[in-house]
Amino acid sequence: MIQSVSTAEHKTEYLRRLSGKPYFEAVLGTHLRLFGQHPASGWAFYLLPGTAVLELRGGSAVVCGALPGGSAGEDAREELAGFLRFLCADRLRTEQPLALAGWQPAAPLTLWELPQGSALPLPPAYPAELVRDTAPSMLPVSRLVFAENDAEADEFYSTACTALAHGVGVCHALLQDGRPVCTVGCYEQSNTESYMAAGVTDPAWRGRGLARRLIVEMANTLAAERTVRFACEQTLCGFYEQLGFVQNGKINYYTTDWNMQ
Repeated sequence: MIQSVSTAEHKTEYLRRLSGKPYFEAVLGTHLRLFGQHPASGWAFYLLPGTAVLELRGGSAVVCGALPGGSAGEDAREELAGFLRFLCADRLRTEQPLALAGWQPAAPLTLWELPQGSALPLPPAYPAELVRDTAPSMLPVSRLVFAENDAEADEFYSTACTALAHGVGVCHALLQDGRPVCTVGCYEQSNTESYMAAGVTDPAWRGRGLARRLIVEMANTLAAERTVRFACEQTLCGFYEQLGFVQNGKINYYTTDWNMQ
């Protein structure tokens, strides 16, 4: 049975199931702590049969843990597939491989890390006309991250500001005349992990090494206290390997098109 995380006991169990899971503990745990008591936020959290949990927001779903085996597992997978269809989810990330009716595997995401206490060599310095800001205004940053989608920019702005207001993470940006042209952030953390995300460079400034330097500077700063992790698509793996990050597993990714079924 799928149970909404609606009590203190449910919340404790949800976090227990995430404990020690790279990526999932920091990301899903932060979302539950920040948004679990605010239904209007758009986030929803559930306990699944077995040892699994489910996070939902819009069309995106994340499952961490394992469903039971045997006939109980078949029933659980059928219930989960129907539940995701009812809520119109069409993107799914999972800790473990998960076969659901109507869902197709896509290219997995690669998880990278910089262990706590480590530091990467710094790439070349920025152009002299750029200034690094370690606490930039988030409104223009959100417009840089989602330059072509105002709705996603607004969602990112709200989520990032909530995380920063609660002391969860930081944002760095490079400014040209006060306008951000490159940014990277950390908006989810656990006691042992800082998860980096939203690394974006203005198209007019790409190819000049801005992101290399900004990402490494943030990672080195965060790694003084926690292991740094982030996920990326296959096309970016060579870039992060060159910077010195090490791989630490995969995140399974699935898609569906309910209109075709």
